[in-house]
Amino acid sequence: MENNKAQQELLDSMRKIDKIIIYCIFGSIPLCLVLIVSYNAVFGLSVRESIIQRDSLETVNGVVDTVYNDKPNHNMRTAILKDRTIYRIEPTWESKIEAGNSLHKIKGSFLLEVYKKSGERLMLDYKTTIAPE
Repeated sequence: MENNKAQQELLDSMRKIDKIIIYCIFGSIPLCLVLIVSYNAVFGLSVRESIIQRDSLETVNGVVDTVYNDKPNHNMRTAILKDRTIYRIEPTWESKIEAGNSLHKIKGSFLLEVYKKSGERLMLDYKTTIAPE
């Protein structure tokens, strides 16, 4: 009888330990997510800074083969270059980029050069697409 009682106490204590372990595991996941989001909100880049960084790091060089509206991507105007590079066209530039144009942008620059078939050259500035602070 004493043996059964001791075994029951051991099982009860193991159940408590199991519960504590499970609570720690499942409690730590939301805590980590909250800490990561809080850290990024305080010390991370703002949306504007992220857009500026993304735009400056982009490189484009090629001839536009096809221009279409990408329905799965919110109907965004998209160009496919001859080398199969996909370039998403800024909404304010949709009428300025068409099939047959050459696009050129170097890393670190905010200027996209568009060379038309007619020989005309357009300079499109990414800074004009970024909302002011």
